[in-house]
Amino acid sequence: MPEVKLAEGKIYLELEGEEAFISFNVVKEKGIIVVNTTFVPESHRGKGIAGKLTSKLVEFADENGYKVWPLCSYTRKYLERKRPDLIAE
Repeated sequence: MPEVKLAEGKIYLELEGEEAFISFNVVKEKGIIVVNTTFVPESHRGKGIAGKLTSKLVEFADENGYKVWPLCSYTRKYLERKRPDLIAE
């Protein structure tokens, strides 16, 4: 599987001409990452890709001391299960 990459405002994975991604905004003055959406192309769903992307988001948050404000329902559920300490409200 290709490497999960981090770009400004996006964590993504290139998949055979398609892209899976998490889009977000960093609000540095508040110390939070606002997660807007998680998208995995239909042909790649059910393979754990959203979890890999979210794991990279968690790593980014941990490295920078950010909390996460998950507007995305997938990210919220993931954090509630695995890292409730990162959820900013």
